[in-house]
Amino acid sequence: MKDILKGSLIIFIFKVLGASSLFLTYIMIPRYYGIDTFGIFNLIFAIIMVGTVISRLGLDIYVIRIIPTLVNDKEQVSLFLKSVLKILFISSFFVTILILLMSNILDDYLFKSIDATLYINIVAIMILPYTLFNVLVEVFRGLDDIKIYSFFRNLSQNFSIAFLLAISIFFSLNFNPVYILFIAIMMITTAVIFVLYHFLKKHNINVLIKGKYNNKILKNSYPMFLTASIIFVMAYVDNFMISYYIDEYQVGIYSACISLSMMISFIPMAIGGYISPKISLAYANNDKYQVKNIFKNSFKLIIITTIPIFLTIIYFSNFFLGLFGAEFTVASTTLFIVSIGFLSESLCGPVGFILNMTDNQHIFMKILFISLLINIIFNVLLIPTYGINGAAIALMLSMLFWTITCLIVLKVKDII
Repeated sequence: MKDILKGSLIIFIFKVLGASSLFLTYIMIPRYYGIDTFGIFNLIFAIIMVGTVISRLGLDIYVIRIIPTLVNDKEQVSLFLKSVLKILFISSFFVTILILLMSNILDDYLFKSIDATLYINIVAIMILPYTLFNVLVEVFRGLDDIKIYSFFRNLSQNFSIAFLLAISIFFSLNFNPVYILFIAIMMITTAVIFVLYHFLKKHNINVLIKGKYNNKILKNSYPMFLTASIIFVMAYVDNFMISYYIDEYQVGIYSACISLSMMISFIPMAIGGYISPKISLAYANNDKYQVKNIFKNSFKLIIITTIPIFLTIIYFSNFFLGLFGAEFTVASTTLFIVSIGFLSESLCGPVGFILNMTDNQHIFMKILFISLLINIIFNVLLIPTYGINGAAIALMLSMLFWTITCLIVLKVKDII
């Protein structure tokens, strides 16, 4: 319990700082640039996220699954990371070409108030650096350096965007928030590469080593890729469908509700992030008692800490929404519905992390796929009639389904 609390606390602190930076960003953009710009910013970021999920091929999760089991063999770690980098460069190239070819289609279907072709073309260029950033930060976690991992994963991106926005507003520079996003991605990727180079050198890990990693990486990582793809599509499909059925203005309102509700998941995500390599190592050693013990202690911490956060968000919903602007207070119902969905993650514990770390990624992938279908079907049925409340209901139903189902599976398989 003490170990989980200490390690998770480090991640949680950086998550809070990162979330505060994101919250500040989400307040500054609608207040100083308008709600339409806020919606466009979120749509562009959603395209980047979906593109990089594809190009990562699940390797960000697979790195956590494998590195802890190889930590005593520096040569194998070196060969593994070398192979991972080769795959990322190739996959990023193909995703970049795909986005360039689809730029006009994405512009026609997702953006109603502007011509976003130039933005989308720049997004294509951002795929490689943002892919590298998302995978390379996981190497720190795999090698058990939680502080560096937490700084880059949970703080660097959001802080960079908020800092650049604040400079733009304070000095009346009027930099476009979308371009600020692109600059921030390049900054954090450069920083990660620089720090990781010295980190690996210190640990006698050389990705330029001669030789070949013999195990099949993609064969084992593709279920994690599909799982991650489904999670991110599920996270952003609401924005895409709200934009398609309504407009970017409503995307901005809905995004504010999501950002507030995500505070409920801070602690579960922090704990899940910390215990993942621990679960992987315990499972690899066939230590079932340790896996159950880690889950039990994690679950207690999550329940105790997240329910008060949920109640605070609901009780002071008008206050929190009002921070984004007076126009956002009409979405208190949307915020309540979405928050119920995020609360289900807490009430079921870190079930997704455990499925991925115990060779049950195939089952997790299938559960999430069904959940995505539920989300899309109810979005189609409800958004035209109920607007963003319909999108919130669709998200809530899909989250309730996958969290409860994962918990049942883990119980039936006697993992927890």
